[in-house]
Amino acid sequence: MDRATAESVLRPEARVALDAWRVLVEADNEQVRRISERDLDADYYAPMTERFRPGSRPSQELPVLEVLARAEDTWIDIGAGGGRLAIPLAGLVRRVIAVEPSEAMRSTLEAARRDAGLANLEIVSGAWPDAAASGDVALSANAVYDIADIGAWIDGMERAASRLCVMVLFDRGRGHAWSELFEAVHGEPIAALPAAREFVAVLGALGRTCAVQTIAAEPPGVTPEEAAYTQARRICWLLAGSERDARMQAFLRAHYLVEGGGYAMPAMRRALHVITWTPPGNA
Repeated sequence: MDRATAESVLRPEARVALDAWRVLVEADNEQVRRISERDLDADYYAPMTERFRPGSRPSQELPVLEVLARAEDTWIDIGAGGGRLAIPLAGLVRRVIAVEPSEAMRSTLEAARRDAGLANLEIVSGAWPDAAASGDVALSANAVYDIADIGAWIDGMERAASRLCVMVLFDRGRGHAWSELFEAVHGEPIAALPAAREFVAVLGALGRTCAVQTIAAEPPGVTPEEAAYTQARRICWLLAGSERDARMQAFLRAHYLVEGGGYAMPAMRRALHVITWTPPGNA
């Protein structure tokens, strides 16, 4: 490898890094549209909204976010889901603006807001960056894996935030750990989405200086049979009862079945990263 090649790999221009991110997302999108047995026009998150409701499962990044929060802040939670972060943050800061495009998620978030009795949480319908909002901190937690125009997303965060931008991402995107299952079901490698490592590379190419806090992911336990099948169908875009669904079940039985019942599924992620940087106007 010569010096020019080394520099292009380790010091990519902003345009190159942004294009590379787009290529990975578009490869996933093409693959999903080609192999999916499910209705891709349906709300993807509708069947799993309760998983994103506050308290439904541990929010490992929350202690880090609590340290970053200031009482006088306005936080924008981009892709707020069912409120697993927006609700607790609203108890710490002056105001939270929760931006969420999914109708099913917004319904769950609204119910959580009512249950918590919060008057300082505003829910905004729409996709980022079109759903404009402004505040002190722009937070985006696990919302950009399949966003092709990551540059526009970052620009929107930096315009919206006067103090800090916060990106929360796992070390790898959807299905990456299940590549063997995916290939056994579909006969081709999975087109893995970008995640934390790629996002830090993009920020570096854009000339941003960031801090990264890493949290070890919880180790997986034993998953009951039907829950394992549901999870695998979502990863592999399958319909229950199809030929490929039967292939998936056979693969799980052959590789992950444990004595006594249930499946020791592979770890979806190894780590969670909280990435922070200062908007350029305030750097």
